Amino acid sequence: MRRRALLALVAVLALTGGCLDVVVTTSDGGDVRNATVTHVVDGDTVDVQFADGSTDRVRLLGVDTPEVHVETEPYNFEGVPDTEAGHACLRRAGHNASAFTEDLVGGERVRVETDPTADRRGGYDRLLAYVHHDGTSLNYALLEGGHAGVYPSTFQERDRYEAAASAARDANRGLWRCRSAG
Repeated sequence: MRRRALLALVAVLALTGGCLDVVVTTSDGGDVRNATVTHVVDGDTVDVQFADGSTDRVRLLGVDTPEVHVETEPYNFEGVPDTEAGHACLRRAGHNASAFTEDLVGGERVRVETDPTADRRGGYDRLLAYVHHDGTSLNYALLEGGHAGVYPSTFQERDRYEAAASAARDANRGLWRCRSAG
């Protein structure tokens, strides 16, 4: 009987093209929902619309990209000098991170996943979550490409994220080139 119910659910999801807004709670207590990215605010923040029509602003959990709407302080990114050149480099890096996020998920269907070990909401009441598209974690991809540093908070992926950020720093990728800004 259970198998038949599961097959019926899979059939309904297939027929609706995933348009149902099903909230799945993972075995570790996080929630997963499908959504469409309606707006990229900046490199680490996107607006989404869920299948039920509700919307939310999602702050990518565990990552921090340089700002584009306000000044970024270099002390947030280890080794970047607090000089005009350092600030200018971080502004460019913020725009690059935003463009990366736009290219990867702008207008796309994504999977939004909360972390049971992290706060559900952050500053400005944004949903804190991992965002996945076509098998790629946007959060991780930002770190790997040097578009972000690790945000100082508690979350399950911290060790993996720290390793990706460290590799990007060591390779002088993305924003980490700003450490040599005059």
